[in-house]
Amino acid sequence: MQKNLGKVACIFGASGFIGRHLIRRLIKKGFRIIAVTRSPYLHGHLKPLGNPGQIDLEKVNLFDEERLRILIKSSDVVINLVGILYETKKQKFEDIHAKFPDLLSKLCSELNIKKLVHISALGINETVSSQYMQSKLKGEKNIINNFNCSVILRPSVIFGPEDKFFNRFASIAEFLPILPLIGGGLTYFQPIYVGDIAKSIMAVLEEEEINNNIFELGGPQIITYKELMKILLKEINKKRFLVPIPFPFAKFQAKILQLLPKPLLTVDQIEMLKYDNIVTNKYPTLKDLKINPKTIESVLPNYIWRFRKGGQFAKL
Repeated sequence: MQKNLGKVACIFGASGFIGRHLIRRLIKKGFRIIAVTRSPYLHGHLKPLGNPGQIDLEKVNLFDEERLRILIKSSDVVINLVGILYETKKQKFEDIHAKFPDLLSKLCSELNIKKLVHISALGINETVSSQYMQSKLKGEKNIINNFNCSVILRPSVIFGPEDKFFNRFASIAEFLPILPLIGGGLTYFQPIYVGDIAKSIMAVLEEEEINNNIFELGGPQIITYKELMKILLKEINKKRFLVPIPFPFAKFQAKILQLLPKPLLTVDQIEMLKYDNIVTNKYPTLKDLKINPKTIESVLPNYIWRFRKGGQFAKL
């Protein structure tokens, strides 16, 4: 802990899924935290994760360059966890995933920050037509071009207590007799536990020199979408029909569902499901960071029990 005593980590998107797990680890290593979030008054629960004065909550417009400069200048390392899964009138993929990383990395270079860690997404490449994926790829290019001391982590689907994958489908199984298998449920994923993402960020921060700008983060299991639904139904002790839905019909449904304030599904997400989301082995992985990832079965029962009839003590 003494090694990092007094060092400051500025985290953008600190109140999100990964942020809460990461902050605990940073605190244990002696870091002071500047937690940047859209609504600091709604995230006071982050404060008790550290000692008094160790966590500072800041509300910042992501494109307020002068304000960003002040926060970054006070930091040793910068971590960008900001991301969106769908667009709204106020938040666009291009702005959040490409323009903000561009500005952030330029400021990190200008202010001689020791290291910038950026969370991207697994599976992105030039051929993927998804707007989400293309904006992520553009953001990566901007960062690498602007700042040499940057590290990009590309995780597959992330699972854990507050995830938006297993929790969402478990919620659907609460009131529907079916679970849809888009494209037949044949897309491959390599789900990774959120705690292993936090470990990866810590490993990157603790390395004196990083010779690679990009790491691919996938869990120990390569598994289809259909198999993931079977694991989920087993854990929540529910029987539901797994219904294959062709991509064209799924896109038609998504055009309607994406009109909801919080879309269950979008056309762009359907596009992403056409491509496998697994490690390519073209870049270093968790193995290179000396992290032994957790399996789905070792973590999922610890939080998905609330969807079982009878709850935590229900018999499977």
